[in-house]
Amino acid sequence: MHCVILAGGAGTRFWPRSRRQHPKQLLDLVNNKSLIAQTAHRLEKDASCEGLYVVASGALTQQIKTAIPHVPEENLFIEPSGRNTAPAIALAAFILRKRFGDGVMGVFPADHLVRKEKQFYRALTQARKKAVEGPNLVTLGIQPTRPATGFGYVQFNRDNDGDVHPVVRFTEKPDLETAKRFLEDGDHLWNGGMFIWQVSTILDTLAKCLPTTYNKMADIEHLIDTPDFQPALVKIWPKVDSISIDYGVLEHTESIYTVETRFTWNDLGSWRTLYDELPKDKAGNVTRGDVTILDTRNSLVASEGPYVAAIGVEDLVVVATNDATIVLPRSESERVQEIVRWLQSRNREELL
Repeated sequence: MHCVILAGGAGTRFWPRSRRQHPKQLLDLVNNKSLIAQTAHRLEKDASCEGLYVVASGALTQQIKTAIPHVPEENLFIEPSGRNTAPAIALAAFILRKRFGDGVMGVFPADHLVRKEKQFYRALTQARKKAVEGPNLVTLGIQPTRPATGFGYVQFNRDNDGDVHPVVRFTEKPDLETAKRFLEDGDHLWNGGMFIWQVSTILDTLAKCLPTTYNKMADIEHLIDTPDFQPALVKIWPKVDSISIDYGVLEHTESIYTVETRFTWNDLGSWRTLYDELPKDKAGNVTRGDVTILDTRNSLVASEGPYVAAIGVEDLVVVATNDATIVLPRSESERVQEIVRWLQSRNREELL
């Protein structure tokens, strides 16, 4: 299986640690390894992984080389700009077809956390088997543990006793009441953004669902692995569809399946979800760096630079770097993006 890591995200919800030149996937949020390094290591331990490939912007190339130096430079596929996941996947699929012909292709986010890896590898085996049975698109579905409104959901048809099911529909980020109903119904999984299919299958599907993207890429396929490819890609890239693979392809095609997985997963989408993953003291606090907490409960207090003290607070996120500090209720961690947008509107480039 060709393992493709999508590393183009900005990770703005982890500001001030996450910046344009050092986004979430390059941060060591959980241990001493960056998230992309953990993802690469996890995939390479799967015996079926024939090669590792990364799709990212040129601005991140050097940082990615530093994080995963063993990945050959020719396996870094450079996007001229961020156009969402469908063009990124199309780029990887065309390059893989030019180099290897047909084969199984897996697509994985660079910045997600996976535990119970034996179950992860079991799910990959099931997905690969289904992908080669025919022109099937396969997703890895995550068992929901709470009514989350920030995740996409996959409804499946439990037509057999196994873990591989036909997909009924996708639902993107439902409201709370709908998410509660999904949890109660038992026939919905979180969409973890991990996909397995044959290269020929995804390219045929792109041709049907996103013909502009497919045709623009097909026009320059013959230039792949020549000095002329990247300049040609820069020219056609603004004309491809800027859309996610979910909206652009998966919601408009048949022969799509999901694997009901058994591993533990977290997309680490905010300081709150990171807090949930980290070990805590008896008062429910997570601390990192040069910090002191007194009479403080259920809070995340971290510093990469200045000394930080918190006294008599509860349910807060406090994160400091050398040039910025953010303080907000843990329950409102998603609002970090509002600060990023405010900084953008004021042209505070030094903080972005």
